Amino acid sequence: MIDDFGKFWNVYPRKISVVSTRGAWAVAITKAAAQVIIDAAEKFASDPNREPTFTPSPTKWLDGERWMDSPSPPRKLTPDEALERSNRLSKERDETERKRSAEVAIEAQRAKERAVPMPDSLKKELLELWSKSAYHKP
Repeated sequence: MIDDFGKFWNVYPRKISVVSTRGAWAVAITKAAAQVIIDAAEKFASDPNREPTFTPSPTKWLDGERWMDSPSPPRKLTPDEALERSNRLSKERDETERKRSAEVAIEAQRAKERAVPMPDSLKKELLELWSKSAYHKP
């Protein structure tokens, strides 16, 4: 069975200095509940704004009582990430537009099927009225 330190170690994203981290853990659990620290480490590890390059060692994270930190602010996307995001959003928009176009086509077909044909006498009457009106004729 894994103890609380083992759970923390498994979820924390950077694995260095296990001995000094174990000492920092012993101090940290006197300041906060072990599960609170573990949960915060999980959130920190899965934070999409965390820069892996700048992830502190687990010892520094514990010593700094970083389990009390708020989430990282949104970071600026790299050009590759921005392109990937733009492509993903574009594909999502295209898919939404395709679905909507299909729905509109189905509705138009249903409306056409429900339409009642206009009697020829009424068509003739309407065309006569239109020809006498002030509206522009093509």
